[in-house]
Parts: sequence; structure tokens; C-alpha cells
Amino acid sequence: MKFRTGVFALAMTSTVAMAISANAADTYRIPEAVGGYKDGSAYVAGGWSGFYAGVNGGYAFDAQDRHGGVLDDGGFGGGQIGYNWQGIWHPHFVFGIEADIQGSGIDNRGLATLIPSGNIANHEISIDYFGTVRGRLGYAAGPLLIYGTGGFAYGGVNIRFHVPATGNVFTTNNAQPGFAAGGGLEYKFSRAWSVKAEYQYIDLDHDNAVSSSGSFIRTKDTELNTVRAGINYHFGSVYEPLK
Repeated sequence: MKFRTGVFALAMTSTVAMAISANAADTYRIPEAVGGYKDGSAYVAGGWSGFYAGVNGGYAFDAQDRHGGVLDDGGFGGGQIGYNWQGIWHPHFVFGIEADIQGSGIDNRGLATLIPSGNIANHEISIDYFGTVRGRLGYAAGPLLIYGTGGFAYGGVNIRFHVPATGNVFTTNNAQPGFAAGGGLEYKFSRAWSVKAEYQYIDLDHDNAVSSSGSFIRTKDTELNTVRAGINYHFGSVYEPLK
């Protein structure tokens, strides 16, 4: 999975390079005060309004020391789609909604002390995928958008405990709901293309890891700090005559 994540990151980097090259002639040269841009021949009104879609990749770090000092971490990559509205309350304010899904190489292997028995267990955890559906609220300063974001999160979490002292194996493999919160920066380097950098805290709910005999271990929430970079294509940008 980590090899596939690395291949995805390389492919995304190549996509960014090609997009920048293909749109070099369309790069904005004169940012306007309120979210629009001049490209030398036309004026783009409401620069952030409309549909967009793109790809992203990043890295996740465990947000708490849960497993005997061994942290969940790993790379991820995927895509996002969303819609922005600019100027509903104020010309500079941008409200939006975004959904994303990620393939993940987040995992760990280590030892865990079980409570209340005190038995030592070999612990394995992996997150095959995760995603979010979030609102975004931002401030547009010309081609730069500064925003906060938060909403629903979900993820496919696999957990396995093997207890050598008893021979018991406890497992869970479920889609876990949760929430996400964070913020980021997005910059339009042409009429239709933007790049972004973003942080998200993601908390996925816990579940019971169950053995074949029906006994169980109550697990803890999966909490992640994630950082990512991405690129978006904005559909249907509208031109108006220069004023």
C-alpha cells in the first residue's frame, strides 16, 4: 500500500507540472481586490464561485499515543469534488461544500497492554480508506483563499489483537463514522486551476474487537492529524468585458 501511495504521489506531481505548463499563458497578472482577476484580455467575475474537482495526497500522523508508544502513520492519496459560493454575505466571503475520499497506507504494528487483564497483545491496525463531507468557510484575498473546514468523516478501520498468553485473537473490520475539522490555503494560479495545502484532524469512532469465542476488547477512537497538498480544476469560469 505504501508503494502504491508513493506511485500516486509521483503521478499527482506530474499532473501538477503539466497543468502549470499548459496554463502558463493563462496565469493571472493583475489580482483584483474582490476575488476576481484580469488576465490581460478579460475580467473573471466571482473568481471562486462554481464547481471544482481535483486530486490530493498527503501524510497522516496519530493524534494520540494509544498503542504502547507505537503510532499509526502513513501516506494517502485520492480526490475531491466541491462547490463554492462567493459574495452571499460579503464580496470577500466564500462558502462551500466539499467531499473527498482517500486510499490509505496508514498502519502500525506493535505491542499493547490490555486493560483490565494486563495481558500483552500483538497489535495491528490499518486504515484502508477514509473520506469526509465538509463545509468550508473562507476569506478571498484576490487569488488567495484562506478557509476553515469541518464536517462528517468515515473510514475503513481494521484492528487485530493476538494475545500470546491465552492464544485469543480479537478482530474488527468495519467502516467507522466520525468527524473532521481543519483549515487551509488555496491559490488560483490561472483562471481554472488552483493549488491548496490543508490540515485536517480526523476522529473515527471505536468498535469492539471480537474473538471467535464471543469475548471482546473495547478499542479506542482512531484519531489522526493529516496534512495534504492538492490541485483543483474549476469548471465554468465566467468572463466579462474589462472595465
